[in-house]
Amino acid sequence: MGNAERERERCVCQLVAEQINREEGTDYRADLCRDDPPDVLLVSESGKHRTREAEVVSTPQDFTIRYDNKNTQKFERQLRAALSVLQVSGFDVLVGWRQHAVRFGMDLTVISELAKIIAATAPSDGHRHLRGVEIYKYSPEVARQVDYFRVRRCSSAMLAVHSSCLFWAPKDGSWVEEAVAKKAQTYDAALCARFLLVIDGLCHLDGEQMTAYRAAAPADRISFAEVWAVTMGRAYRLKP
Repeated sequence: MGNAERERERCVCQLVAEQINREEGTDYRADLCRDDPPDVLLVSESGKHRTREAEVVSTPQDFTIRYDNKNTQKFERQLRAALSVLQVSGFDVLVGWRQHAVRFGMDLTVISELAKIIAATAPSDGHRHLRGVEIYKYSPEVARQVDYFRVRRCSSAMLAVHSSCLFWAPKDGSWVEEAVAKKAQTYDAALCARFLLVIDGLCHLDGEQMTAYRAAAPADRISFAEVWAVTMGRAYRLKP
């Protein structure tokens, strides 16, 4: 695992440490562990509180719908280049790709056509949002690959292109369950009982999924000492 991935593990655990400190009046900080397992140690600054051992797992397990999917990264690069050719700048562009496109890719001509639609509809001020049915009026082929896009005018001449796949998120707690199961299968019960499990939800977990998980997975059926989820820059306790 590279340094960037290890540092992310530390950062998500630091958010958990800060939330524990607020709830319990403790003084934890997150330090990377030299040995694995665990991934991270939550260490008391004063030494008054026991060290907590943390394991980190990310979700969803399906890499085709994660932010680090190589197809979406390629789409973003290609769209940015196509917009630059059209001399489009000063915008923040968010695109919701359809699941088929992310899984199997698409032809560059579709990206070029999408760039032309964005250039033609970009607002002079504020933002513009086009759904699939509106995109279809410009190009049925693009509408088959793109669920929606949002273009927001920026104060600078920058051009940013992002991808969104949140509309694929399930309504139940299955993504949380998959993450917990992955780590539970990695270690024996005695080790799991020692560990605080931190689920790095990236931008994919929401309150509905976490509530569903709590309702469907009673604490006595979860082998880890504690379970936390980190999403959108905040830590949430899933098992006390």
